[in-house]
Amino acid sequence: MDQVRKSSTRKGWIAGLAVAIVAVAGYSLFMRTSHESPKPAAAAALARDPDTLRIGMDKGILSFDPQNNGSYGTPLMNVFDTLVRIDKDGNFQPQLAESFKQVDPVTWAFSLHKGIKFHNGDELTSSDVKFTLDRVTSDKSLIENARFSSIKEVKILDKYNFEIITKEPDPVLLNRLIRMGGSILPEHYFKEKGVSYFMQHPVGSGPYQVVDYEPDRRLILKRFDGYFKGKVSEWKKAVITVLPDAATRVNELVTGGVDLVTEIPPSEWSRVNGQKGLKIVDGNSTQVMLLVVNCNKEFPTSDRRVRQAIEYAIDSRLIVKKLFDGMGTPTRTHITPGILGFDKSLYDTSDYDPAKAKALLKEAGYGESKPLKLTLQIPQGRYLLDSELGQLIAAMLQGVGIQVKIELLENSRYVQVRNSNKNQALMLAGYGNSMFDPFLPLNALNSKVYFKRIGYKNERVDALLDKAMQTMDPKERAKMYQEVQQILAVDLPYIYIYNERYFTGIDTNRVSFDPPASKDILVEDIKKK
Repeated sequence: MDQVRKSSTRKGWIAGLAVAIVAVAGYSLFMRTSHESPKPAAAAALARDPDTLRIGMDKGILSFDPQNNGSYGTPLMNVFDTLVRIDKDGNFQPQLAESFKQVDPVTWAFSLHKGIKFHNGDELTSSDVKFTLDRVTSDKSLIENARFSSIKEVKILDKYNFEIITKEPDPVLLNRLIRMGGSILPEHYFKEKGVSYFMQHPVGSGPYQVVDYEPDRRLILKRFDGYFKGKVSEWKKAVITVLPDAATRVNELVTGGVDLVTEIPPSEWSRVNGQKGLKIVDGNSTQVMLLVVNCNKEFPTSDRRVRQAIEYAIDSRLIVKKLFDGMGTPTRTHITPGILGFDKSLYDTSDYDPAKAKALLKEAGYGESKPLKLTLQIPQGRYLLDSELGQLIAAMLQGVGIQVKIELLENSRYVQVRNSNKNQALMLAGYGNSMFDPFLPLNALNSKVYFKRIGYKNERVDALLDKAMQTMDPKERAKMYQEVQQILAVDLPYIYIYNERYFTGIDTNRVSFDPPASKDILVEDIKKK
């Protein structure tokens, strides 16, 4: 973290960066900035208390339905629990399940711990597991539905034993079960109260239960004394305050209003590290920032030459260097180090070449008399420096002659547009890999999954992805996914920019924290000092 600690405060850094880009790349800058008025600093949700952890988060919770959330790095996993977890070494460990084993290529047997309680006092049994997985596999309106589509049946053997039977051999079943969509729901409570009531009064079996929730403002959690694993955390309470503005989050940390804040941008690093007792801790992540390219025929980006020109126009190395002081890795793939099928030839590399970009645009029929015009949709406040990143990408595209119309979308609107397939030619996104397997990021490019949103179809890619989903040999799967990555690096339905690191500010007098690659904010991972 020496590089982070030495970072100086950069007033007006975005303007300086624009000058740097012009000087380095020699192209004209097209930027349309949009600055919201700073939101008032949120006072600490509760006064400083030795048993209360106070967290300032950059964004709120989209939904308390874990099967219809789709967020990355969410605090929901404090409230809900899954059958299995994955440890730091990538090994699956029992969680709600006391044990599990593969019986045959399509059958997995699980045994639950006895006496697990939901927050309302109901016991968690095989029936709750079946209800949860039946719901996510049958309701196609749920965001998590596609990720659980391999499950054919949950067969109850008795109160604590059950089998999960898949349609075909599924090498990533356990990876699916660690996701939020695998969070076990209380069947009787959910059915009795309904979805709307449940989202206002959520009940899970995790180590913390919800005391109070104000959407987009505050979440108060209380340690669940009936948790089946006992007291896994020293914190009796956790107060999570939503602070979308980075400067406000840092102010709260500096003034003692919170103990930990998420997503600290480089412009605030020196302010945090310059305060006695405060520190920035950085962590690896599986999240990759990328452009979702609409390949449907009504968009000019349906032409592969246009997509390739866009990639050649983007200087990923300069973006990482200037936006994040080099704390990130340019990439042309979504598979990050440590994930099965990682292809190092596509990692820590960039295809930046403005001359090639202009030549391809000319070949595709565009030029000064007929400029290429595209809309770029950019989220605001969803990812670290997302609007700045999007505007810089627009500037780079403008530099090769592409006319860019920027559409800035606040987080909730962005999610609505994405999920309703109303994305335009280009949409900036950050996609993580909470399954820690190539299936999750790559299968999104299978034409049977999100075709309306992406409009991409390559028969070889579809065949490889389908086969990899049923291949149990890890080495064979890795080869298939590496071939897919090489094809995607040419076809470019996604244009990958960089693998993100993330930066958390902590009060070292109060807490210690080792940021997990999942980016989940688990209270039990934040240790009391």
